[in-house]
Amino acid sequence: MSEPVEWWIANAYMKEILDTQPFATVGRGTRAVARLPTDLVGIAGVAVVSVLLLLIVDVSSPVLRAAVGLPLLFVAPGYALVSVLFPRESPPSRTTATPLFGQTLTVSSVERAALAFGLSVALLPLFGIGIALTPYSFSSAAVVGLICAFVLVCAFLAGLRRVRVPEENRYEFSFRRAYDTIHAALFGTGSTVHTAINLLLVASMLIALSSVGYALVSPQDGEQYTDLQLLTEDDDGELVAADYETTTAPNESVSLTIGLENQEQSEQDYTAVVQEQWIGDGEVLDRIEHDRLEYTLADGESTHDGVSMTPEAESGTVRMAVLLYDEPVPETPTIENADRATYLWVTVGDGGGEIAGGADADDADADDDDDDSAEEADEDDDDDEDEDEDDDEDEDDDEDEDEDDDDDDD
Repeated sequence: MSEPVEWWIANAYMKEILDTQPFATVGRGTRAVARLPTDLVGIAGVAVVSVLLLLIVDVSSPVLRAAVGLPLLFVAPGYALVSVLFPRESPPSRTTATPLFGQTLTVSSVERAALAFGLSVALLPLFGIGIALTPYSFSSAAVVGLICAFVLVCAFLAGLRRVRVPEENRYEFSFRRAYDTIHAALFGTGSTVHTAINLLLVASMLIALSSVGYALVSPQDGEQYTDLQLLTEDDDGELVAADYETTTAPNESVSLTIGLENQEQSEQDYTAVVQEQWIGDGEVLDRIEHDRLEYTLADGESTHDGVSMTPEAESGTVRMAVLLYDEPVPETPTIENADRATYLWVTVGDGGGEIAGGADADDADADDDDDDSAEEADEDDDDDEDEDEDDDEDEDDDEDEDEDDDDDDD
C-alpha cells in the first residue's frame, strides 16, 4: 500500500496544476474542478446561443432577435480577435526576441472593450465580402453561421495562447472589475448633468445598434417574382426570345418553348393554359384552348417546356397566348384574370403580313392607320389648294371680260 500524503502537500500540488494549466480538469472521485476563462466561455456561449435561436429554432420575435444579434455582431467577433492578439495582462518585462504575434503593449479593460466594438464593426464588411465570394446567398443562415464560426475559432485560439502565458501575466476577466469600470465611467463624473448625458448616449447607441443588429441577422428577402417567357431556338440551338416563327400554313403547327422560373422564395404550383384567340376591334371575339400544363417548381428552380400549337384558323392573324396561374384556373381563362401572360401573333396562310409579337402589334396597326389618315389629309389639302387656284383663275378671266366690255362702250 502507498503511504498517505499530507493534505497540505496535495492541496499545493493541485494549486500548481490549476495555476500552470488553467484548462486542466482534476478529478477526485465523481467530482471535477475545472478552471476556464469566463470571458472566452461567454463569447463562445453567445455564438452557440445565436445558432440555436436564430438558425435552429428560428425565433420570430424582433426583440429577441435584436437582443441576440446585438452582442453577436458588435461584441463577440471583435472581443474574440482581441483575446487572440492580447492574451496577457501586461507584456513580458524581458524578451530575448520579438515573436511574430507577441504582445508588446499593456491593454486595459476599457481599451479591450473599445477594441472589441471597433474591430467588430470593421469585421462586418469583411464578412459580407466573404459571403459574396462564396456560392451562398446573403441570408440569415450565412451571416450567423460565418460570424459564429469565426467567434468559436478565435475563442479556441485565444484559449491556447493564454495557456502558454504565466499566471502572473495572464489576462483574467473579472465581472467586479468590469462593473467598477463602467460605473466609474457613467457615474463618476461628479455632475448630474454629465451623468444624464452619458446615460442618454449609451441608450441611444444601444437602440441604434439593436436596429442594425436585427437588420443584419434578419436580412430582408430578395425580390419575389415569377418569370414567364416564350422562347425559340436560334441557329446554334440556344433558346432566345427573338426570331419567332410568325407565319404558318393552314393545319401546320408552330413550335415554341415556354420558359418558367420560380423566384417566389418558396415552392410554387403553376398552371399554364395555351390558347388561340381571334381578335377584332381590340377585343377577343373567340378563343380555343389548345393545352393545359401543370408545373411544381422549388424556389430558384426553372424549366423549359416545348409546346407545339396548330392554329385552327384557315387564314388571317391570330394570337397564340400562354396564361399562367398560381391559383386554381377560372372557368374562362383570359389575359385579364391570369396572374401572368405572354402571347405571339401568328399569320395563317396569306391572311396578312407578319406581326412580330406582343402589344407592339396593336401599336403598329394603329400607327399604320394614323399614317393612312395623314396621307388622306394631305391629299385633301392638295385638292383644296388646286380648287383655290382654279377660283383665282376664274376671277382673273372675269376681270378681263369686264375690261373688254368697257372698251366696247367707249
